[in-house]
Amino acid sequence: GGPRCGCAGLASVPAWAKMQGPLVLLPDMGLDPGETEAISLALELKLPAILIDERAGSLAAQQRGIAPIGTLNILLSADTHGFLNFQQAVERLRRTNFHINESLLNAVLEEVRARKKL
Repeated sequence: GGPRCGCAGLASVPAWAKMQGPLVLLPDMGLDPGETEAISLALELKLPAILIDERAGSLAAQQRGIAPIGTLNILLSADTHGFLNFQQAVERLRRTNFHINESLLNAVLEEVRARKKL
């Protein structure tokens, strides 16, 4: 088959979500297939930013004019706007196979605690 969408492994996909793969994959960037597809699609759709956590993928996106945004940044922004509790979200994330840089996480947790005066 053709390109696979990174969403395909989700247990359920919300009705508002659109699954789409790129029409053309960029030449090998030394990234895993999901990152290559995500960056290829972002370029096709002329997106200004992409959700990506891996350092190599972030650098590859940035080199192509796409701002890489990490999961912790998304959760922090959602917490700041009252959509979720950052600490609870991180605890749920830790129960998955997501790898978190502990020093970065601790710095963000300190920022959240300071903002909430915890």
